[in-house]
Amino acid sequence: MSDIITSKLDAPQIIRKAYDEPNNRLRVDASISEMNSVEVVIDAASGDNISVASQDGNNFLNVNADGSINVVGNVITTPSVGSLDAFARQRISSPFTLGDYKHLYGLDPNFIDYTVNGATIAFQSNQACARLATTSNVSSRAVHQTKFYHHYMPGKSQLTLASFNFYTAVSNVTKRTGYFDDNNGIFFEQVGNGTLNIVLRSYVTGSPVDTRIPQSAWNIDKCNGTGISGFNLDITKTQLLFIDFQWLGVGRVRVGFAHNGNYIEAHEFSGSNNLNVVYMSNPNLPIRCEILNTGATAGGYMDQICTTVISEGGYVEAGIDWSVANPSLRSLAAGATLPIMAIRLKNAYKTYQNRMIVRLGNANIFSDSGNISYSIIKLPNIASLTGGSGVWTSVNADSGVEYYALATGYSGGDRLDGGYCASAVNGGNKAGGAPSANLPSSAKKNYIVQNYDSTDSEIYVIVATNIDSKATNVGVSLQWREIY
Repeated sequence: MSDIITSKLDAPQIIRKAYDEPNNRLRVDASISEMNSVEVVIDAASGDNISVASQDGNNFLNVNADGSINVVGNVITTPSVGSLDAFARQRISSPFTLGDYKHLYGLDPNFIDYTVNGATIAFQSNQACARLATTSNVSSRAVHQTKFYHHYMPGKSQLTLASFNFYTAVSNVTKRTGYFDDNNGIFFEQVGNGTLNIVLRSYVTGSPVDTRIPQSAWNIDKCNGTGISGFNLDITKTQLLFIDFQWLGVGRVRVGFAHNGNYIEAHEFSGSNNLNVVYMSNPNLPIRCEILNTGATAGGYMDQICTTVISEGGYVEAGIDWSVANPSLRSLAAGATLPIMAIRLKNAYKTYQNRMIVRLGNANIFSDSGNISYSIIKLPNIASLTGGSGVWTSVNADSGVEYYALATGYSGGDRLDGGYCASAVNGGNKAGGAPSANLPSSAKKNYIVQNYDSTDSEIYVIVATNIDSKATNVGVSLQWREIY
């Protein structure tokens, strides 16, 4: 029972009430009210520490005052989990967003959908989410994954926030959401018997290995109402998962839930001074959610709602710039349209799946004797480019890109930029080479990446149309940045 002090008392009596002499600390089980002012002076030798703790061990002290409270000396505080990033730097209001994804008018086109054995991924109108569902086929599976592998910058905290609903567990159906792919990552999981796991996936051994931590073993807060937060996770309701990590190969990983404006840390993995090798082999990963059957079942479903990936502490999109020009000018008849040159990602880069991000920079167009219009087009796959008898040529052994300058046609795609180019010689007056094309924006569409299993890259292609009455020869030079 707390001591309740309701009258105006002198300071010595208050100190006797509030000081726990055997443990050399101030008690906080005494409630003091209706007092004008109290001055507590502690005369201790240099270097002595006096702790303030509650009797229940939570180390939590509330101080309420109608007026001001003056503190003289050093005050050391421990900030809450949500106020610090993965490197223990105070979070500020200017994070850099690497990717943001939401389903407002349909499924976000920045996702890759992979489904087998009857599984589906469908937009839920008016609920702003993607619903992943499996059938009764024991191998039914659906993966909803961003095209973008988010670039990690060493020394920066990487934060992921993902909203979802797993709903009630279904026998032999596993549901996952997080920051991961087939080889590496961190994710939250519900398995068919209802167990909730936080999982760290690593490809350090040359094959994926999952370190699975069930809710009963979460080392910070089990989120079952018994932890310091009092938070009781109801997995049948919408949840907001947070993941933040240091990489540098060996840092820490924190996983938990954002609730009522607070970050509730559930579990922490610590690599440095604990592991012999890096805790995962690639920090550049996509947002992903998936559902899969693991045995006989009627099938299940889950909702993926909204996600973001944020670099904290500043970010510069570092990469390596490359350039290539078509080896020879291409002939373009009057009125004809031709894909002059295209670039794509190699399927493999130094024996690994090619998970680079390629952003187009400058595009230079040249026409020697006729006026042309041009377009910069992003194609979804190699089948969209047709004709020609050659093969794709590597730009350089250290580049993840290859080019092709023999195509004769294309289909589909999104036009990112374009314009007009005057001939180098016009009416006998030398006009010089055409100026650089406008740089495409850094908006969500201005990048190309590989597909789900790194076998069919997206493509940038420069298409020219001869708008003159005579034939001309056209050349193209492209410059881009490879980010990884």
